[in-house]
Amino acid sequence: MTPSKRLPALLTLALTLAACGTAPQAGPDTAHTALTSLAATGEPVINELYYDSPSTDAGTFIELKGPAGKSLSGYTLAAYDTAGTQYRTITLSGTIPASGYFVVAQDTTVANRNLVNAGADLNNGSASLRLLKSGTLIDAVAYGTPSVSRGEGTPAPTTGAGSALARVPDGQDTGANSADFRVQAATAGTANGGSAPASKTVLFDLTKHEDAGNADWRIDGAYSDYAAALRGLGYTVQTLTGTAITSAALSGARVLVIAEPQNPFSDSERAALQSFVQGGGGLFMISDHRDSDRDNDGWDSPEAFDGWDGSTPASVSSSLQRSLDSDTLFGLRHSFNSSFNDPVYTATPTSATHPIVVGGAGSGDDVASAGVYVGTSIDVLSGTGVLGTGGKTYLGVNTVGLGRVAAWGDTSTFSDGTFSDGTTNQYQNWGNLSNANLGKNVVRWLAGDL
Repeated sequence: MTPSKRLPALLTLALTLAACGTAPQAGPDTAHTALTSLAATGEPVINELYYDSPSTDAGTFIELKGPAGKSLSGYTLAAYDTAGTQYRTITLSGTIPASGYFVVAQDTTVANRNLVNAGADLNNGSASLRLLKSGTLIDAVAYGTPSVSRGEGTPAPTTGAGSALARVPDGQDTGANSADFRVQAATAGTANGGSAPASKTVLFDLTKHEDAGNADWRIDGAYSDYAAALRGLGYTVQTLTGTAITSAALSGARVLVIAEPQNPFSDSERAALQSFVQGGGGLFMISDHRDSDRDNDGWDSPEAFDGWDGSTPASVSSSLQRSLDSDTLFGLRHSFNSSFNDPVYTATPTSATHPIVVGGAGSGDDVASAGVYVGTSIDVLSGTGVLGTGGKTYLGVNTVGLGRVAAWGDTSTFSDGTFSDGTTNQYQNWGNLSNANLGKNVVRWLAGDL
């Protein structure tokens, strides 16, 4: 992964003058009403960016979507760094094929490529890309947290190595990059899949006895402040009840929160959760320390998330042994080795620019630190470690298919100290440190709103 890819200033200026006949734009963005009008008359849009492949960048691409047969003569792509300075121009040629997708590929390894140009390897991190026609702005996208955005509205998220940034549905342009683009697997020259999720429903699971013993991780109990905060952000917050998690039960939900499950997941439940995430849902797994078996059935939350440890319970049917298998499905393992020995810690950002940490710029919802009150660390096998301490990660995240997954190592972090029966407990942590911001920002990120 190359952290920064910029051409020398003189070469940049020469390329810009040659391609656009004007100096790089430094003033205010063109009003989005003009962009919408141009798009409505058949102009192409930037539909997908794959700019950060694993290890040394190869196979990256920029995909446009537009009317089949449309000539791209006179069109250029202008790339800007995080400061809003143009560092690259790509001159387009050819026509949009019958599929409606035109792929500018870094190299010949990209499937469905229409034009090969090494400049398709864009800046990792935070940057912007604009589509112009004879110097007139047609479309724009910014991603990450650029100090000067050349995109539309709030920037889209960054992808992390190996994932793409794609419009879902294809071609959708609301005027806000954060609403139009999602992180998903790369799909050069083909549909990005899915549809923009309309629901803003967040479900808190109770099918796995999450309110057993002294836990009570309910939205009318220890997580009542959490639920109220999410409602204040515009989400519908509900409880998922019953005896099993099914695809039908998850239908229409944007995010599912599973806080310290006390029972294992069956093969059919695992398939439903995998399908939910792959299809664009967000899953928040919150575990606790080992031996936190609140209902005395032999299962604790790290084991319920990871799979049977082979000893407790003494025997488990084959349909339950894998349980959720989160390390295989989602690349996030709830550590067996460290959990019970981890005392009270203060986790701090290990990925300072991640949207969960940054929140909304200048809004005061950033995450400076969060409490771990005897929990378990998260082994990040695939994805990104966001918060940690002492060489251990306590918040890990990953993108899987069209969806997102997060794993946090302690349920008490989000407790407001109340029980659903009206009594109170000692775990009044919601207002401590940045715990509340963390809880809200994880859900916002999982929902695609950060």
